[in-house]
Amino acid sequence: MKRIASLLLICFLPAVLSYSQLPDKNKKEAKKAYNEAVTYISEGNYEPAVTYLNACLELDSTFTPALSARAKAKVEMGNIVGAENDFKLLRQKDPSNGEPYFYLAYLAFTDTSGEAILRNYNTAVEKGYTQPQAWYYRGLCKLVADDYTGAIADFTEAINRKNDYALAYHNRATAKRLLGDMQGALYDYRMATNYKHNFPVAFNNMGSVKIILGDYGGAIEDYTVAINLDPDFYVAWNNRGSAEYFMGDMEAALSDFDQAIMVNEDYLQAMNNKGSVLAKQTDYTAAIDIFDKIITDDQNFARAYLNRGLVRELTGDLEGACSDWSKALELGIEEAQNYVKECK
Repeated sequence: MKRIASLLLICFLPAVLSYSQLPDKNKKEAKKAYNEAVTYISEGNYEPAVTYLNACLELDSTFTPALSARAKAKVEMGNIVGAENDFKLLRQKDPSNGEPYFYLAYLAFTDTSGEAILRNYNTAVEKGYTQPQAWYYRGLCKLVADDYTGAIADFTEAINRKNDYALAYHNRATAKRLLGDMQGALYDYRMATNYKHNFPVAFNNMGSVKIILGDYGGAIEDYTVAINLDPDFYVAWNNRGSAEYFMGDMEAALSDFDQAIMVNEDYLQAMNNKGSVLAKQTDYTAAIDIFDKIITDDQNFARAYLNRGLVRELTGDLEGACSDWSKALELGIEEAQNYVKECK
């Protein structure tokens, strides 16, 4: 009797079929479900797309294009764990395909395992994943790891493969800026804005390079474009105020710092800059009040200690000034060393 039960169990085990062994009806229905999913994906309707892709893979689990499409749809839906699982399965089913390595690196980009992410990008390229994004994201990974030369090489390859790749120009500019190549950075930021007109961050960063080069008028123009594109871009308001400050236009600078603070009341950098303008206008009490507030909010805001010390010196409070300069020096402001000398 046991032998009969065993025979029955064996008879009812499901068979594992290769694609060539699948019934033609299954293949046809799987393809039909896949095509329906592609239509939904093109319309941005990812939930029904995933439903059809699930059906497709139930009919034919070897149909890797459906697995790839389902993984990408899950990315768009914010189902990162599900997407990672699908890409891992795709990597297992199609080990010569570089695409899953790219996406696994992309999805893990915010993780702490930078070396593992870089290895996946390397593998994606080695296995023939030729999309420009592979070099772009590998460059971004290197940029975060402070490998600016390596980042530039990868961004350049991405641009060679997609000559209007605005993000690659932008981040190559950032790498060049960090290496001290301001003219190269300026060129790349300009190219980024040429290819992507609605790119406030690029205009802002281009303005910041111009400030470094001493072109304050050009910087103001770039910051103005950034603000027009994004009126809530409080960093650009602050930066335009800085350029106006360097040009001696204190009223315009004060207005822009106030606007930055209005958009983001916790933006201490703009508050610090406003304090500097008030000090320049000899409104020492108001300036000290602002520096007090900054230090209350962030006891490690070193520049506020330095600036408050300078204002306290102007009011005759040398003891308070020395205390602030010592704290600024302790927090890493080397410039404070020049003022601490006065306290001895």
